[in-house]
Amino acid sequence: MLRVLIPLLFASSLLFGELYKVPDFEADIFSKEGNKLKKIELSVMFEGENVRAADYKLLDALNVVISSFYLEDLFTSKGKERFKALLRQYILKKYMIDVDFIYILKLDIKERIDIDTLLERLRQLQKKRNAGGRKFPRDTNLTQVAPL
Repeated sequence: MLRVLIPLLFASSLLFGELYKVPDFEADIFSKEGNKLKKIELSVMFEGENVRAADYKLLDALNVVISSFYLEDLFTSKGKERFKALLRQYILKKYMIDVDFIYILKLDIKERIDIDTLLERLRQLQKKRNAGGRKFPRDTNLTQVAPL
């Protein structure tokens, strides 16, 4: 019984291939709203043969394919399925790597806050507080940064 079970387990492990996880991939993609770049964070897992050895090829393909999507399209279920299908096709055509499955583990929009926006928000907050009767010292300057 053991002679039959061991080769069967070995053969089944060859059928499933290997896994390669891209944990915190970041990319800038266009949004239809205002035609601006938005930063997204994506975690993806690839399943197939020799995917670990071709990790740099998978990252290149991921960069190329994700940049062809709009942000709003990527966040729909149809958009995610279309993204995975195009990514598999691109990897197969360009690098001749057959990826069996692609799993999207996480897909988030990263909020970009620049210094000017942050300072403007603080100024608006200060104006609201001053209008509410609370007084701040006149020498308060929001553009000065205290040393650490």
